Amino acid sequence: MRYRGYFINLKPLDFKGSWSLEIERGNFVSSRGVSSEWTIKQVEDYAFNEIDKLIKEEIKSWQGI
Repeated sequence: MRYRGYFINLKPLDFKGSWSLEIERGNFVSSRGVSSEWTIKQVEDYAFNEIDKLIKEEIKSWQGI
């Protein structure tokens, strides 16, 4: 899945009950653990919010804030 230029990947981890949510663009990759009890919608909303935060940080760095 792709959102605002970032790719979103969800992969099961070796231990039961957890997934790895990967957010990537170019050489940047960020992983976060999420529970397998979350719905796809919850994971999607979480990923979108995290990407929105990353974009806000990028804008701040461009503006020199």
